[in-house]
Amino acid sequence: MSALTVIILILYFVINTFAIQGLSWVAECTPIYIQYFVKFFIIGVTVLVVAVPEGLPLAVTISLAYSVKKMMKDNNLVRHLDACETMGNATAICSDKTGTLTMNRMTVVQAYIGDTHYRNIPEPDVINPGTVDSLINSISVNSAYTTKILPPEKEGGLPRHVGNKTECALLGLVLNLKRDYQPIRDEIPEEKMYKVYTFNSSRKSMSTVLQNPDGGFRMYSKGASEIGQPRVFKAKDREEMVRKVIEPMACDGLRTICVAYRDFPAEAGEPNWDNENDILNELTCIAVVGIEDPVRPEVPEAISKCQRAGITVRMVTGDNINTARAIATKCGILLPGEDFMCLEGKEFNRLIRNDKGEVRRKQTHHLL
Repeated sequence: MSALTVIILILYFVINTFAIQGLSWVAECTPIYIQYFVKFFIIGVTVLVVAVPEGLPLAVTISLAYSVKKMMKDNNLVRHLDACETMGNATAICSDKTGTLTMNRMTVVQAYIGDTHYRNIPEPDVINPGTVDSLINSISVNSAYTTKILPPEKEGGLPRHVGNKTECALLGLVLNLKRDYQPIRDEIPEEKMYKVYTFNSSRKSMSTVLQNPDGGFRMYSKGASEIGQPRVFKAKDREEMVRKVIEPMACDGLRTICVAYRDFPAEAGEPNWDNENDILNELTCIAVVGIEDPVRPEVPEAISKCQRAGITVRMVTGDNINTARAIATKCGILLPGEDFMCLEGKEFNRLIRNDKGEVRRKQTHHLL
């Protein structure tokens, strides 16, 4: 607009002076004509100086609004316009695994039951009936009752998983074993549960205590298979299970969950339920299951685009490190032959904190 203003002023002056008035360019009038041209140039600069500060905020707002619209087409809702500019400067993305990189539709695909590692879910008649009953009761009772599997909305569709996805996978195992969890829940409603140890990130397990008719107690427990040291195994037996069962499952990208129980005899008296270290111990293993959470089909290509754009993608998860490494490889975050680092949370915290427990920013940036 500034340049157009200068051109219009010059053309108007030239046409009016030399064409309409019929004047000619003489040497004596050259300084006067030059002054007119300089004046027109100054007017153009004035228009530019006045227009830029006033128009710049509008131009930036329009640009950001356009970016927000493009992100909405990619199913990304941006509440603040300036977040688009921040995202444009991103050089690293830390992504959760479950539900973000994976489909969050978990299914039990392997199981270790009765000293046998089943690569596929077995038929119930090949397993000891008592073991099946213990497994079914443990899963049915020791899970949130709001978690359930409902019929598909459309004919031919997949069953709907409501509630915690890991517990839905275990309930799916119950159905695959040709049993139903709902009658057991109806028989033992939540108000009949004597004690519940809800899941937390430190012990990575959930336990439910029921009182037996004889006055004793039975506790059902489930949790991360690498947590805890059940004394029913010798040290050698436990190491062999980890090496031959848990680690192979984790290396296949499966989340491993151990289902166990413990009986408290009536003659021993009621234990101190507040002492979790003593209560959640000496468990008897019923089964170790491997749960698969498939990678979303679009994830590998999305990560590849980020890497081509110079953005480093990192995965943060609470899973076993072998499971995390396998999923990261499937997603393309870890590439064969690349120099990469996999750290557990405890090791990462140890590296980034000083003796006082304060985070060292330089060390954190170095690791990231």
